[in-house]
Amino acid sequence: MPVSFDAAGRPISLRDYVEGGHNALSFSDLNDDQRAELAAKRIEMQLDYEMATIGAGVVSKERAVDEVRTKSKLGRRLAQIETRVVMHLIDEAKKRRS
Repeated sequence: MPVSFDAAGRPISLRDYVEGGHNALSFSDLNDDQRAELAAKRIEMQLDYEMATIGAGVVSKERAVDEVRTKSKLGRRLAQIETRVVMHLIDEAKKRRS
């Protein structure tokens, strides 16, 4: 699963991100559009994605991707969730390398 992009816009895996040398953009340097696209790609790659929310009910993978890409209120929340997951994964991977 990607955690960032390289300078050409190709997805970068957690392993490649932590190892360095792949021209990966720092996650903190990604703009809002790049973070939304990263979240959409991560959701698309999950086999059984389904999110239950208060208000919106159960959100399918297809709807989640659409909401994230259109940057609706729900889509921004879903992107925030993916952002937190990515930040946690990066932090944990860096700790294990230390």
